[in-house]
Amino acid sequence: MAVPKTLTLPAIPIRDMVLFPGARVPFVVGRSASVRTLELAIKAGDHLLMLTQKDAKVEAPGQDDLYPIGTLALVESVLALPKDYYKVGVKGIARVSLRRYDDSGEIIQAEAYLLAEPTQPPAESLQPFHQAVEAFLGRNSDASRLLSMDQIRELPLGKAIDTVAGLLPAEVKQKQEILDQLEIGPRLEAMMRLLELDAARSEVDRTLDEKTRQRLDQDHKQYVLNEKMRVIQQELGKKEEKDEFARLKDQIEAAGMSAEARAKALEELERLEAMPPQSAEATVSRTYLDWLLALPWTTMADERLDLMEAERVLDEDHSGLDRIKARILEHLAVMARLQKVSDMNEGGPPGRAASSASPLVLPHAEAGQSPSAASTKVSEGENRPPLRGPILCLVGPPGVGKTSLARSIARALNRPFVRLSLGGVRDEAEIRGHRRTYIGSMPGRIISLMKKAKVRNPLMLLDEIDKMASDFRGDPSSALLEVLDPEQNANFQDHYLDVGFDLSQVLFLATANIRHQIPEPLEDRLEVLELSGYTTKEKLAIAEQHLLPRALEGHGMKDLGVHFEPAALEKLVQDYTREAGVRQLEREIANILRKLARHTLQPEKGEAFDSVITAERVPKLLGPEKFLETRAEDTAPPGLVNGLAWTPTGGDLLTIEAAVLPGKGVLKLTGKLGEVMQESANLALSYVRARAERLGLKRDFLDTVDLHVHVPEGAIPKDGPSAGITLATALISVLTGIPARADLAMTGELTLRGRVLPIGGLKEKLLAAHRQGRKAVLIPSENARHLEEIPAEVREQLSIHLVSHMDEVIQLALTRMPQPLGAESAGPGRENPATAQ
Repeated sequence: MAVPKTLTLPAIPIRDMVLFPGARVPFVVGRSASVRTLELAIKAGDHLLMLTQKDAKVEAPGQDDLYPIGTLALVESVLALPKDYYKVGVKGIARVSLRRYDDSGEIIQAEAYLLAEPTQPPAESLQPFHQAVEAFLGRNSDASRLLSMDQIRELPLGKAIDTVAGLLPAEVKQKQEILDQLEIGPRLEAMMRLLELDAARSEVDRTLDEKTRQRLDQDHKQYVLNEKMRVIQQELGKKEEKDEFARLKDQIEAAGMSAEARAKALEELERLEAMPPQSAEATVSRTYLDWLLALPWTTMADERLDLMEAERVLDEDHSGLDRIKARILEHLAVMARLQKVSDMNEGGPPGRAASSASPLVLPHAEAGQSPSAASTKVSEGENRPPLRGPILCLVGPPGVGKTSLARSIARALNRPFVRLSLGGVRDEAEIRGHRRTYIGSMPGRIISLMKKAKVRNPLMLLDEIDKMASDFRGDPSSALLEVLDPEQNANFQDHYLDVGFDLSQVLFLATANIRHQIPEPLEDRLEVLELSGYTTKEKLAIAEQHLLPRALEGHGMKDLGVHFEPAALEKLVQDYTREAGVRQLEREIANILRKLARHTLQPEKGEAFDSVITAERVPKLLGPEKFLETRAEDTAPPGLVNGLAWTPTGGDLLTIEAAVLPGKGVLKLTGKLGEVMQESANLALSYVRARAERLGLKRDFLDTVDLHVHVPEGAIPKDGPSAGITLATALISVLTGIPARADLAMTGELTLRGRVLPIGGLKEKLLAAHRQGRKAVLIPSENARHLEEIPAEVREQLSIHLVSHMDEVIQLALTRMPQPLGAESAGPGRENPATAQ
């Protein structure tokens, strides 16, 4: 066996290509090391080693980055290019096997074995190979110009494979596999795989090209036939039946549009007729006409303005909320009067509004109902007067029934109900729509809901109006100003329609959770109705009358006789929910029913089914109590005072603790207090210092002590001025050593002169005091006018004291009055406040 010849020559790593023996290829050299190596190769005899990189992205490849089988090449031409680049033409001579690769010097050198070409042909026939090559040349015009089948047959098989591989469009890795094969048999197998892959790829490309051509031919054929049909119809001058454009015109004439909208629709129809049906502009115009035709220009719901029926529906759907229901009925009464006056002025039968108290007919109550049963089409002369009364906005915590109230009003009036959720809306186009020049433009939500309602006078609920935002896309609250203004909404301009649409017959209602988050210009157009939280008694009534029947039906347990004892419902309210509304209460009831449903089907997995829910069974079904109410204690240490706070989900008890520590007069505040509440604490301390002697404290009592005020539940942010008197009472209590009443809670803003100013959220705060078991409450005297809003049961069980000055607060809140300095009895803490505790 002959020993392979060893060569030591300059080497150049190449990217994105494989050089085969016998092939001529040009390539560009630009790396500095490769350029110097090329210069050495030309001086040393024009021979060099060509080695392909495994990864073309590597800028300075080492031996591990190169394929071990390369090619010995002869440099045939060198052409200098700008920026120190060279275009080199080389010819492959033979395969080499890399032994050592050295790029440590200025030039790259490599040591390799020269590999001899095998001479033994394969035993199998070469006809499949020749057929595959002939097919490849037949579908590749570039390769067929450089190579012919006669040349392939004359070449030895190994060189023929290398020649075809150099022309075949394949990946570098696939070509390198052929270069790596030293035996004829494996090399031929690798070549046949590549030829088969190229044939399959060419077949896919041919199929795609054919389908694309057929589709283009079909579209062209359809266009030509449509144009010929149009010309033939124009030449004949008549049609056997109305075409699509004639039907559209008839629909426009019958839609009852305003004069502006009708002229716009006819103009758009003329443009549509002149457009090719396949054009994108024709689709835009047709969609625009469809929107105009779908809107209820004249269709009105058969409204019923019967106060007795409305009151019945409101009472049936909601327990409590007497003041809110009364205001809603007043609103409906004004609407009924306006309608009656309008009928009399137009010569219609007097008392039409009252006589319309026919049996309840909902616009879409039954599937088989005809449109005429739910709505009537009125002529332009029979338009009703616009609703110019205030727009009601229901403000209250979650779960108190704002949205369901709106649904009940719609049911009472026999109007369709549509809801526009404004939570998170920050784009003006959501209200007004996009102009038709934008791709994919659509009308805004107002027009979309009018199309959905199918009448001009639905009840439209603007839900979560306090949660809108604004950014660079506009301010949606400003866009709502035109919608809610009765002087402007009769000609509402949507950017997509670009014509006025009458919204004056729409009954708008709005809801919000927090009033001060409603934009001021928008709030000016609303009449705000405050919905406070429910008392325990009201929650129990709601659960028995509404939540339980609905939950039993929704869980398929109406026929099982499931019964909740009053004590069980009360335990759910007191120990498993802490909310102003009843949403969480409904979830807990549903949680119990789910467990009972499983008991009926799998009694072996748990306890046997029992249809009676007692207070003792509730923890077994729901687990431990989620909330433990803080009941009033008989006594409290000095410095502990109960305040009252308002939260978006209702009221809560705010316990304030104060402590005296040795120090130098520093006031430390903890509990994640807001800036306003921190100012209230500093103000309270200033008030105490100003009245120190009257409270039995020395003027310099702060020289040797620090004060620490803490509000528990420190992770929850707290802010607002209404804790002013509570903070002052806590400081006075801890400094004088006199405890505050444990069964008393208070709320009110304090001034430096000791005046007690009014606060907001009184109902929520008193409900919280009642729920937490407090017996007495101190409130500002100026809030006396709000006491009529408090439920009677709360007023009866709470001793409510009206205070106007801090002196009254001290007298009612502390267990005894502080003795001024100089008095005979000295209370604890006056001589040394640091030891008062």
